[in-house]
Amino acid sequence: MVENPGHKREFQRLKGLGEMDFDELKDTTMDPSRRSLLQVSVEMLAIADEVFSTLMGEDVESRKRFIQTNARDVRFLDI
Repeated sequence: MVENPGHKREFQRLKGLGEMDFDELKDTTMDPSRRSLLQVSVEMLAIADEVFSTLMGEDVESRKRFIQTNARDVRFLDI
């Protein structure tokens, strides 16, 4: 994008891997050179559980509040 600022790039957000087609999975999640794996330690378990529950759970109001509260502080939206 820096090399070609006039190029319009399409970004897509998916809630889960089940929403990806074969080519997307092959090019991202299954390609070791392009994927990012983050280890969650026992010390981070409570925080990780809270974030996953807020973002992926059924409580829509909690998710909206989280997004509204944190949207301006986020450099990258992927968690």
